Amino acid sequence: MVIRLVVKVALDDMSSTVLYPVGEEKAERIALLTGIVQLVSAALERDDIQEIPSDQPHFMKSDRGVISYSQVGGTLFICEADNENEAGECVRSVAKEPDASTEELTTRIEKVASKRGREISDLWG
Repeated sequence: MVIRLVVKVALDDMSSTVLYPVGEEKAERIALLTGIVQLVSAALERDDIQEIPSDQPHFMKSDRGVISYSQVGGTLFICEADNENEAGECVRSVAKEPDASTEELTTRIEKVASKRGREISDLWG
C-alpha cells in the first residue's frame, strides 16, 4: 500500500505545494498534479458541498489507484494512494489544520504512511 502524492492547492490562484513525497518537484509530477487539480475542480463544482461534512473526503478513481480530496476554506488537499482507506486517512490528517506549516503537514502524512506500513507488516508478522 502506497501513498503516491499529497498536494496542497490554494484555490484562489491554483498555486500548489507538493507535501509528499518530499522533494518531488519534478516536471512530470507537476503535470500529473495539474491534471488531478483540474479533475478535482470539476468534481467540486458538481458536488453539493453543503451536504457533505467538511471532515468527509471525496473520492475518485485514478489510473494508479484512488484520489481523495477535501476542500477546507480556500485550500484543497489532494492525495493519490492505492486505496480509499489510506487516501482518506491521509487527507483527513492534513485537513484537520489546513494552516499548519508544510513541515507539520508532511510529518502528519509520514505518520499515516508509517502506520499503514506497520499494519501491513503485522499481518505478515
